[in-house]
Amino acid sequence: MKRFFLLMLALSLLFTVGCDRDANAPTGYKTASGEAADYYFFVPDDWTVDLTTGATSAYCSADDPSSVSVMAWELPHTDTTLDEWWTMNMEDVTRVFQNVEAAEPENVTMGGVHAQKYVYTATLGEFSYKILQAASIKGGSVYLFTYTSLADTFDSHLEEVNNMISFFQYR
Repeated sequence: MKRFFLLMLALSLLFTVGCDRDANAPTGYKTASGEAADYYFFVPDDWTVDLTTGATSAYCSADDPSSVSVMAWELPHTDTTLDEWWTMNMEDVTRVFQNVEAAEPENVTMGGVHAQKYVYTATLGEFSYKILQAASIKGGSVYLFTYTSLADTFDSHLEEVNNMISFFQYR
């Protein structure tokens, strides 16, 4: 009887540890962030998670390559503001894309931390993209959520994308 109890206790502990990652996932969403990430990032259950790029990312489907990602890195100066970071980010964006047109940022939160959401359009080759980025600064690091879609399908995932931003959590 004692062995049975210990076995059941061990199995329940193993099950609890194994399920902890998705325990925080909202209904209809799954955890997309890897073990090494210092945040939880959730994507819809029907999106495909891809951790092979060095960023936490997921895409909608083979027919709809709309994608989301979260990247985090330390800032060179811990007193950098979101406005200063955005200026530096847009310099990088304009090196990759052409015809970049950005709207004014919107204040949001990511994991309870002040963030700014930016939406812009851009072209790369013959394709027109619409991109939404939400950025926050916490503990000397910038956390960047990016949603990239062809311009004509952007709105089809906007509700899910806004949910992903609102569900974002820091560990």
